Amino acid sequence: MKNRTFATLGLLALLATASAFGQERMRFEIPFEFSTGTTAMPAGEYTVTQSAQSGLTSLACYTRKANVRFITHQVGSYSTRDGSSKLVFNKYGDKYFLSSVWTFGSGIGHTLPTSKAEREVALSASLAPTSQVVLFARR
Repeated sequence: MKNRTFATLGLLALLATASAFGQERMRFEIPFEFSTGTTAMPAGEYTVTQSAQSGLTSLACYTRKANVRFITHQVGSYSTRDGSSKLVFNKYGDKYFLSSVWTFGSGIGHTLPTSKAEREVALSASLAPTSQVVLFARR
């Protein structure tokens, strides 16, 4: 019985360690409200955690107690000139939608699927994004 318990605990510890190595944490100051999918997020300081294996990305704003998780899709490589992690937002009028997350060192971006809310805003305004806003991670 003790051997089974130790084996189970060892397996859990191994899995926790393996998942921690595949995660990237970044800090961003986002000065505007924005949307990710159907979730509206407040302005504030965010910690962005990205899992390389699963494509799962989470945003947590501790000052406003808001967080969200979503699946991203890998996009082509991009060499950042200054070597910073960054978030890219599509802007339609005064509305912002998170578009992609780029991680320092990997040169690979992760994009969010275009949400129904973003498509509706773009259609009602008959606009392509009026601009893209890029925020770089805090050092």
